[in-house]
This record gives sequence, structure tokens and C-alpha cells, in this order.
Amino acid sequence: MVARPDVKYPKFKDQFAAMDFEAEPLPVLSLYPMPEQKELEDWSLPMTGVNGNTAVATWEHLKQLPKVQEPTPLVCQIFNWSETPVVTGVRLPQLMEFLEVDLSGARFLSFYSADGMYFETLPLALARDPRVLLVYEIEGERLPHELGGPVRLWVPFLQGYKSVKWLNQVRGFVRDPHGIKRLLGQSKTSILGAPGQEKAHVVVARMGSGDASVEV
Repeated sequence: MVARPDVKYPKFKDQFAAMDFEAEPLPVLSLYPMPEQKELEDWSLPMTGVNGNTAVATWEHLKQLPKVQEPTPLVCQIFNWSETPVVTGVRLPQLMEFLEVDLSGARFLSFYSADGMYFETLPLALARDPRVLLVYEIEGERLPHELGGPVRLWVPFLQGYKSVKWLNQVRGFVRDPHGIKRLLGQSKTSILGAPGQEKAHVVVARMGSGDASVEV
């Protein structure tokens, strides 16, 4: 790894399996070894509520939903880095509504990576925010494997580690399972600080428990 003066490397930097800040259009960061590569046509996403009912999203479902293509920020305060690439995807709330995902009783959603280790959570109220995307293209090309392809979560108004790469499962919970960053003690909160808010054009109007009320 070649250190860059504009990057703030945390004390736990050696825990990352992959770290490349020279890559384009986004740095390559992976806490755990990358999973086996999968084509978009073979991708699927089981979404399970607290009652065990499961709806499975596929590429065919994504193609039926309105396409979102716009510059969308990703801010990593841990490394003092941010980018605003043009990403293409669908809105997570629209997908859940389209598939009639039964989330009765759920207050949190947990998002799992295909690497088998990484996961992060969102309060259900934030997961239903229309800015939350499932991204499958970046800068007009299919999302590369090293950036989380074929499909990754994209949460522009929280710290970048919430935007789970290689997304392959979603589960509902009554209580917050937290996420890998908090469980490892690598981050106390997912809320963007003032510099991150400015970069992402985000204003935090109020904050509730579990980051449940971030607003633009």
C-alpha cells in the first residue's frame, strides 16, 4: 500500500483485506476477502421479514422498476475520502413495495455481503428513504466486482460503510443488530459530520436513537 497524504488511515487499516486508493472511479476497499464473482443475470436477493416470510429479488425484477441514474455521493469519514460518481440503480423502497415484502413487526433491516462476514443495518424508516439505492452501474458501466458488483447498497446520507458491497441478503429485525463496524469498535456512529454533510449536500435536521431520523 502506498500512503497518500490526503487519506486519513485509521489505526485498524491493517485489518482490511483490500485497499487501493488509486483505483477509478472509486477506491477499492474491502474489510474481508472478496467473494466469488457473480454476473448480474445470476444475482438474487432474498428479503426476509421477522415472521420468516421471504421475497426474492432478481435482475429481472430490477429491470421492471424505474431506473435511477444520477450523481450520488459516497462519503467515507474513516479515510477522509468522498466521491460523487454517476450511478445507476433502483430505489430500495420501490423494490420492497414491488415485491410486497412483508416487514410487519420489523424496526430494522440488516444488509449482508456475499463475503459471508460483512453486514450493516438501517432503521426501517431510513431503509424506506427514496435516496437509498441498489446500484448496478457506475459511470455508465456495470458495477465492477471490486466495487461491490453486481449489486451493492448505496446510502448517500450516511457514512460510506453503510453502503454494503456484494449485497446478497436482507433481513428484518425487531431490535437493531448494529453492524460489523460498531461490533468491531471501528465506528461509533454512521452519522456524517459537518464536512461529510457538506460534501454530500446532506443536512442532519435531527437525530434519534440508532441514527433513525437523519433528514435532508
